[in-house]
Amino acid sequence: MFPLVLLIILFLLGFGFVQQRRLTRKRRQALLRQLHKWLGTQQAGDPQLRQWVNGLSATESEVLLDLLTGYCSSLNWELNWLFAPHLQKVPTLKQAIEEGVMAYMRSILASLQVVDEVETYRAYVALMRKPLGRKQSSLMQRLYQAMSAQGVIMPLAQKRRWFRRLPTHKQKVALITAAFDLQPLAAMNSLKSLLTAEAETDFQQILVTTSRMSEATN
Repeated sequence: MFPLVLLIILFLLGFGFVQQRRLTRKRRQALLRQLHKWLGTQQAGDPQLRQWVNGLSATESEVLLDLLTGYCSSLNWELNWLFAPHLQKVPTLKQAIEEGVMAYMRSILASLQVVDEVETYRAYVALMRKPLGRKQSSLMQRLYQAMSAQGVIMPLAQKRRWFRRLPTHKQKVALITAAFDLQPLAAMNSLKSLLTAEAETDFQQILVTTSRMSEATN
């Protein structure tokens, strides 16, 4: 008798958990629909912002909703107040919430638009922290070749007598460091293009590997 009661309790708990998840999901989907509708009604809205929000995938929309919910909670607001008709009775609060949510979404979009620049700057800081470090040597070598090819730096001349004398790693690093000081924009663009090209190559390799694994399993 006892095991049967336990099974019934476990079933009810599981059923309640599933129902709660479904209810939460429906509420979140309703909030997203209201957010899209609200953006469409903003006369002073940002078309680029609206296009970005409307183009988000389901997963990305969920992340945006979490960020907006957290933002409102940090100010002791609730996101659903934005869509409540009763908010009209408190015009000062209504204006603050509307302007705050719009500004926060713009800041998210702005941060996404400079993702490449952020990664480039992170790489630059790591390089300059220990330019002669072992971890940075491989990237320094590739950057030296990229900057030389793009004319950002003049490659070191190779002196020849009895044997071919190649430029040392220290000399290459000195040229690269000087380029960041003297031609910061060109140097940063070289680093950015190098990182972007390598990321695209890695992504293509992942696609090829995934495709081969898929073909092998079929």
